[in-house]
Amino acid sequence: MFSASGSRSRWIAGALLICASIWFAGLEYRGLFVPDEGRYADIAREMLDADDWVTPRLNGIKYLEKPPLQYWATAGAFSVLGVDEWTARLWPAYTGFLGIALTAFAGFRLAPRSSWLPTALTLAGSWGYFLGSQFLTLDMGLTFFLTVAMLGLLLSRRAGIPLAEERGWMIFAWAGMACAVLSKGIVGIVIPGMALLVYVAIERELSLLRRLHWVPGLCVFGAIVLPWFILVQQRNPEFFDFFFIREHFQRYLLPDHHRPGPWWYFAPVLLVGLWPWTPSIPAAFARWSSPFSARRNRSFPVTSCRRFRRFSCCSRGTIRPCPSPCAARRPSPASRAASPWRSLRLRFRL
Repeated sequence: MFSASGSRSRWIAGALLICASIWFAGLEYRGLFVPDEGRYADIAREMLDADDWVTPRLNGIKYLEKPPLQYWATAGAFSVLGVDEWTARLWPAYTGFLGIALTAFAGFRLAPRSSWLPTALTLAGSWGYFLGSQFLTLDMGLTFFLTVAMLGLLLSRRAGIPLAEERGWMIFAWAGMACAVLSKGIVGIVIPGMALLVYVAIERELSLLRRLHWVPGLCVFGAIVLPWFILVQQRNPEFFDFFFIREHFQRYLLPDHHRPGPWWYFAPVLLVGLWPWTPSIPAAFARWSSPFSARRNRSFPVTSCRRFRRFSCCSRGTIRPCPSPCAARRPSPASRAASPWRSLRLRFRL
């Protein structure tokens, strides 16, 4: 998948091995926290004991608040590896680690000459991402499948790729959205849809909507999502009203569900979750919004890759001459003379 040889290959393998050891080693050295961890572990255990893979239950009572993908995964881990804290937390840890690998892969495919591995390790080192993978909640699985959807779209937008490859990556994105829906509900459609609409509005690129490969994408989406929704509705006639109306609309629109908090609640959560890279955010935005950056090629995959890499590579390191990670070729001597900062970037010391 990646072209590396010699000491670089050993360095990459060593980094991944250390990351995996840290990621999975501490999953069972603490008890399950209540209410979330105990709830989700017990639902999976009851699903396995009752051999009912359609209707989730907690203490024998129907629990239709969330879709079952994570319950299925945890119950499968219980059946193969036994019931304990490590297997209970395995799914969020596994999807979190896969998210790191997927970020590295996408960075390499979008910009092979970029520092794609340090970028992936930056994601792994973010407190919010790491801690989210160490606790049994539904959020890390949702995060992973939303990342699949986003990176599938990015990889399909690369210039010059064959139509069949573009279709394949878009089907990959549709499948990611379907699994996100099975992880936590229609938020798996809402978040990618809102991001896409914002991008289309800013870039004024309506042609993108015609290149989403709707027919094969919707077929894959329906094949993944519909079987469980149809079965659970047949066995539980109250499901539609409870799951869609109560849990997805009334829960966010009515005060009866006790969800107080200001609109800016997630801003400090995000800043804390990005630590220790939070202090680099101003520098990253300054580099992104500089007049030189504004004149660069603004194609969707290239721009997205640059923005995330700039944030990750502003966190610590030294300035050293190096070609731009997403550039097709090195800048000419004349352009370097005109823009002396063109070939400078920040790079990690790992």
